[in-house]
Amino acid sequence: MVCFDEWGPLEIRPIHGQHWARKNHPQRFRATYRRLAGTEQFLGFYDVHRDCLAGAVHKRKTVRDLLTAFRRLRRSYPRGMRIYLVMDNLPLHKRPILLTYFRKNRITPVWTPTYSSWLNLIECHFTAMRKFTLNVSDDRDHVTRRRRIYRYLRWRNRRAGSNRSRLAKVFIH
Repeated sequence: MVCFDEWGPLEIRPIHGQHWARKNHPQRFRATYRRLAGTEQFLGFYDVHRDCLAGAVHKRKTVRDLLTAFRRLRRSYPRGMRIYLVMDNLPLHKRPILLTYFRKNRITPVWTPTYSSWLNLIECHFTAMRKFTLNVSDDRDHVTRRRRIYRYLRWRNRRAGSNRSRLAKVFIH
């Protein structure tokens, strides 16, 4: 069983949070009047049985990007194994091209009820990932932010003992 969800939009702006600061000298964030760098989306997978969190950052969340992510997911598991994929029931996820791909590649989508995405187990991992990677950050570009996210994924999977999982290896950047 694998859980899937999107995390984003990830934009380049200062993000506040809790941290240790020197007395009388708090860290100041720059103003964010103009945001010209665009946004990105993290398409993430969580293997429940192997406790492995993986994913990739994409510029957009289109059917083509989702299909690319699902192809990488399929490569992570033996061809004969059926994958049960827990995901939101967004209309984007129910496009005919995706449903056809699922049917041909032994992927069974398991839709969460409407307004109940919290039932998807990957949601709590996104909260931890946001705290570790984005809190108290002021990135100047998307590349810096992506590196921090991928570094966190490698660290998290190593601590969970799932860094040898094929899912982690296929999505490593």
